Amino acid sequence: MNLNFTMTFSRILLCRFQKFCYVIFKKYILAKFDNNRNMNTLDIIKNLYKLKENMPDLIIKKINIGLFKHVYVVSNESVSSGDRINDFILKYFSNKSIIGNKLLENLKKDINEYIPSINFKCVTDEKKLYELLFSGFTLVIYKSTCIAYETRAELDRGVTEPTSEPVIRGPKDSFTENYQKNLGLIRKRVKSEHLLIKELTLGVQGKSKVGLLYMDNICEDELINEVYSKLKNINVDGVMDVNYLKYYIDCSNKTLFPTLMYTEKPDDASRYLLEGRVIVTMENSPSVIVCPTFFVDFFQNSEDYYHKPFFSTFMRVIRLLAFILAIVTPAFFIAITSYDPEILPVNLLINFSMQRINVPFPIIIEAFILLFTFELLYEGDARTPNNRGASLSILGALVLGDAAVSAGLISPIMVIVVAISSISSLIFIYYDMQGSIRFWRYFLMFISGLFGIIGFIMGILLLVINLCSIKTFNKPYTVPIFPFMFSEQGNAILRKDIKSLNKRPSYVTKKNIFRKG
Repeated sequence: MNLNFTMTFSRILLCRFQKFCYVIFKKYILAKFDNNRNMNTLDIIKNLYKLKENMPDLIIKKINIGLFKHVYVVSNESVSSGDRINDFILKYFSNKSIIGNKLLENLKKDINEYIPSINFKCVTDEKKLYELLFSGFTLVIYKSTCIAYETRAELDRGVTEPTSEPVIRGPKDSFTENYQKNLGLIRKRVKSEHLLIKELTLGVQGKSKVGLLYMDNICEDELINEVYSKLKNINVDGVMDVNYLKYYIDCSNKTLFPTLMYTEKPDDASRYLLEGRVIVTMENSPSVIVCPTFFVDFFQNSEDYYHKPFFSTFMRVIRLLAFILAIVTPAFFIAITSYDPEILPVNLLINFSMQRINVPFPIIIEAFILLFTFELLYEGDARTPNNRGASLSILGALVLGDAAVSAGLISPIMVIVVAISSISSLIFIYYDMQGSIRFWRYFLMFISGLFGIIGFIMGILLLVINLCSIKTFNKPYTVPIFPFMFSEQGNAILRKDIKSLNKRPSYVTKKNIFRKG
């Protein structure tokens, strides 16, 4: 019995001794090892002071908390809020009694009570430290530990009406340069747990935050992975705006027609998300990119969904006719009057000929001169301040045009033809689409001036072939027109009643095709 008691007692002592050794090992040996693995904050402080010599907006405050014990509070006053730093972080160190080695323990324990910053991070990487510092975070450095608190200054403008996509009916808010606000404007419309965001940082020097938004129960995985991989492979110094990313994501380099679309309207972005598309947003950018984009998307407008189907369909047909007129009108007029005038009625032909009696240039040169003048006026009006734009338009369109006709440099009918073509192209708010229209307009004019009607028809065929050969994320660009999809015509150029649009576009996604969930 004594032997059993002795053995049991020995086992208890051995267990207690093992626990004691483990505590000592964990508290002193492992703790010291972990500290060695952390950042060398002394070198970081030296680097920050060296950086401050050529960076006057870098603020480093050294706070004494005891004998040979210091806390460093580091911020950048250009992107940080001084009031938040003074009221919360510095106030914490001035009002709370901190005892030596318990500083870090108290700091972590009392974060919610004394430093009301929802977003804080324990930084263990020096590169991440600088990225957070210049993003508006304030660093609190003590011994081998650094904690970053979000104290961003409000440097962005508030939510305003869209400037490039004005609307008469519908929501009038637009994206801003604030990344979190833009996410909030979308979250406000899509309150779903299926709306997910993949974030990454682009730019070796700029370090801009980019977000990939999608509905995981609607969007196809292949599309998400393809867009994300293209973004991840971008290796540049900096990305200034989301429009930079278009040239890395763009699927087709064989055409001038845009295969990606941007929007500054949160309601449009939310609608595209619910169709199964991907939205790419970026900090410091007031617009987002929509992937994929199809040809018919450029003839649709957010207001179409706030009007009756007949009116919306009518406006979409008008936009399609405007696209055709913007490209073919000058070329068709040149081909007819130069090579095949017998197609025109005799009275109309005589009228045209009388108007061009005093014009010293061939008709194709006349058209190019007038279009070039319109391009100058358009570009000047776009770059001129608003208070001077009206004066420039009146001076160019009325005074200059009337003087040119009176002087016999151009004919009145050519002014009408070029004006119809130019005004038709202005219906499209997307600058990339306007650029494509301009290129094909000049190309058709050139080939029609050389070969007449035959050249005009050849140019139209090349335009159609080019459109039909474009792919956007492995999908036909001209779908559902070509290949023709009868079931999708209710929301292409035509628009059915909202109650009848109970399916998502099948050419966008095959997942969760019904809009009811």
